[in-house]
Amino acid sequence: MPDADARCSVAIVGAGVAGALLAFELARAGHRVLLLEAGPASGPRVDLVADYALAAVKTPRSPYRDNQPPSPVTSPDSEDDYAQAQPSSPFKFKSTYLRRVGGSTWHMLGNMPRLVPADFRLRCLYGVGVDWPLGYDDLEPWYGEAEHALGVAGDHRALDGLHGAHRSRPFPMSRIWPSYGDLAVERAAAGLQVHGIPVELTSTPQARNSRPYDGRPACAGNSSCVPICPIGAKYDGSVHVRKAVAAGAILWDRAVVTRIDLDRTTRRVRALRYTRWDEAGARREGFVAADLYVVAAHAIETPRLLLASPDPDAAPAGVANGSDQVGRNLMDHLQGQGATIVAEPLHPFRGPPTTVGIDSFRDGAFRARHAAFRLSIGNDGMGRSETPYAALGRLVDAGLIGTDLRTALRDRLSRQFRISYSTEMLPRPANRVTLADGPADAFGVPRAALAMTLDDYNRQAFAKALAVVSAVFDRLGAPDPERKMQEEDTYSGAGHIMGTTRMGRDPSSSVVDRDCRAHDHDNLFIVGAGVFPTGGTANPTLTVAALALRAARTVSTLLRTGP
Repeated sequence: MPDADARCSVAIVGAGVAGALLAFELARAGHRVLLLEAGPASGPRVDLVADYALAAVKTPRSPYRDNQPPSPVTSPDSEDDYAQAQPSSPFKFKSTYLRRVGGSTWHMLGNMPRLVPADFRLRCLYGVGVDWPLGYDDLEPWYGEAEHALGVAGDHRALDGLHGAHRSRPFPMSRIWPSYGDLAVERAAAGLQVHGIPVELTSTPQARNSRPYDGRPACAGNSSCVPICPIGAKYDGSVHVRKAVAAGAILWDRAVVTRIDLDRTTRRVRALRYTRWDEAGARREGFVAADLYVVAAHAIETPRLLLASPDPDAAPAGVANGSDQVGRNLMDHLQGQGATIVAEPLHPFRGPPTTVGIDSFRDGAFRARHAAFRLSIGNDGMGRSETPYAALGRLVDAGLIGTDLRTALRDRLSRQFRISYSTEMLPRPANRVTLADGPADAFGVPRAALAMTLDDYNRQAFAKALAVVSAVFDRLGAPDPERKMQEEDTYSGAGHIMGTTRMGRDPSSSVVDRDCRAHDHDNLFIVGAGVFPTGGTANPTLTVAALALRAARTVSTLLRTGP
């Protein structure tokens, strides 16, 4: 395929998990696939790990120097890296993502729960949010496909039927074994109820190997899954990019799609404009034409590209935006946590940062009043509240040295404990991605501006979740002075960016249909967490993968039969 004015069967924008799975499925079905990724491909994993080890500040972006300034495709590393559509708002959108081959799966935690049936029917059951145009039963076979594709370790028996979510096939691997601390917390919480709901620990399915699987090793418990697994036991999207290329797909990394061109008569997508770049500053522009197009560029970059491609005749408000829904309903799982020192040692840091959680509050009639939430039992000490290095400084400041310091540090670190909670957000039109005023990026594309508000639906859930955290702390004998609880009206980002191009039956209130096909342009598909009408409480990657595999079947059929 030539490097300019190229032609292919399907052009896919974005090489994260959704784009990678589509590219693999379509390439192995015999279609000519071109995968364009704005960011770079990674070199040896060991080099990324070394960059992380040498980084003075440990952040989600710190292993990925080629996504940091002066790279022309920098990835956000905090809320301060976003343009704000409402600068005076006290609330900011706090989740980040990566622009590179494999996408944000590089620095995800790896939890892979499914949505539960009620998550698809929030309006029908509880009178809030909206309903999906498909249900759990429609997606269930694809969940199974996704779990086998990504390599998910889980406890089939424990999770089959959770909140009505039946499972038609077991996980490809048994669960990641619970840590010593998990078992101690489970014993302490036995019989506990909060808000009239049992507080029960459930194994969390995870995209990390509990045994060698798909050519990758078993998890060795390095406890640095965020921001990078040092041995590749945790899944990331580059796995399926490599498989797609082996199956015949062509990958262009460092290829920024700058505009979607439409045919003004048919309103179909006619071509993608792109700019390829290198570290020396060279630029090369061109066009890609295809039979079908897929945008899989993440819930912020996708609406940004669509909005930056208006056509005065075919799409005056931007591509796929006839409903004025592109960019709206931006969601995350707003998080908080409690951290403390408990009475008996739990010996954290031996295993992934979390292996079990509390799923009891993921559904119930309360969702008519406040958000559902899910809690994760930490296996990383006090997490961000007090790192081991901070604990050392605390003891040194107290005047301890030598043997006394070693003894006190060992005692404190072994008794650190944390619980976090993630709350669902309702889709709000005012929470949105728009195009920022001011200078465009290095490729002439307007920057994204984000607007974010916090409502009582989440505030009430924060209070309910903190009550659960406090009750567990009570059972573990945590003294009050050591408890570090989330402050009121504050939250952190979960990295679960959703909404902005939602699916629906009605073209006047959604962007894509149940097959992820744009209502406005019949040769354009949009995949990724942007199509979620609501977010539930599950980490979104597994649902992203399931929807992408389902869309791949539709795209493949259309490529054979014609749209």
